[in-house]
Amino acid sequence: MLSIVLSVLLLASPQESTFKKERAQLQEAVDTLVTSTGAQVLYRSRAAYLEGYGVVVSLEVAFEGPQNPFSGFKPPKEIQALIAQRRKDVQEKMSTLLKQRVATMDSIGATESLTVIIHVLNANPADVPNLPVQILMTAKKDSPQQPVAVRDF
Repeated sequence: MLSIVLSVLLLASPQESTFKKERAQLQEAVDTLVTSTGAQVLYRSRAAYLEGYGVVVSLEVAFEGPQNPFSGFKPPKEIQALIAQRRKDVQEKMSTLLKQRVATMDSIGATESLTVIIHVLNANPADVPNLPVQILMTAKKDSPQQPVAVRDF
């Protein structure tokens, strides 16, 4: 039994063992960043190390909760402006975080990337019909001067 445990530990790559130490801090930083903009984290971030690619973080976010009779009515233009501002803030702050973390995380190899996938819940589809369902943000370690790649789906 001891030999099986030791062999499993020896097979784990250095990036994977290093990543296990960095994972909790990265997840907490992503969640804190999103909530600081006023957006709601519906499903906390989960990070995974993919050998040969790097680190991928996934979470679900609502930029604005659904309208209800107890919170007061907001006109569609106000909801659109609020969601647009929160989306912009999340993307700007996340870009900064990705650039910082991709450069400093030891678990990300020289040619690997750090990606955050934000699944977006549109709680007000009648007011904001064109909100993307996913925002994908990627920073590459080997090109820190390049801007973070952002794609909407």
